[in-house]
Amino acid sequence: MDAYKTDEEQAESIKRWFRENGLSLVTGLMLGLAVLFGFKSWTEYGQRNAEAASNLFVQFTMAAAQETETAVKVYDELIKGFSGSEYAVLASLQMAKLRLDDNDVTASQAHLQWALEHAKLDGLKHTARLRLARLNLSAGDADAADKLVAGINDPSYTVLYEELRGDIARTRGDMTAAHAAYERALAALPASQTGRALIEAKRDDVVGYAATAAGEAS
Repeated sequence: MDAYKTDEEQAESIKRWFRENGLSLVTGLMLGLAVLFGFKSWTEYGQRNAEAASNLFVQFTMAAAQETETAVKVYDELIKGFSGSEYAVLASLQMAKLRLDDNDVTASQAHLQWALEHAKLDGLKHTARLRLARLNLSAGDADAADKLVAGINDPSYTVLYEELRGDIARTRGDMTAAHAAYERALAALPASQTGRALIEAKRDDVVGYAATAAGEAS
């Protein structure tokens, strides 16, 4: 705007600009407000959902420690209403344990599979996968266990996966592969870490077993 225009000329220029651009300005302002309040509403909706899922999870956890039937009802409500939440995944992991405590291996496997398929956080995915693989192995299905862990490589979980691979190989009678897997697990585990002694015992055991088998063969 020209700095030397009179006040009347400036006022007239402003009026003319509003006449030409007023509609688009108002429309843009309204759209901006709609986006702002829409985002706020969506955020509040997400917070309410998270709180509701959290409350149900707390109820489920308390019920699981006392009475399974009530826990199942709350669990079903949590899965039905909030299947996309990590609370539902956590509940599924706990339900798997409850079913295993009841010796229902099939139901426990189903809950772990559900948790694996719905978990968004890597930590929960690994937890579900490892538990399901171990359960499959203990149920006599080494192939299913091996399929679950094949190709999984996360430095944070190397010890757990390599120990499990060693257990799978040992179950199959492949002591060489078992020994190598236990060695990889130990290499990734600090010397002072709890659990090292057990893996060392497994490694030494497969070495001894292989030596015994070789002696018997000769």
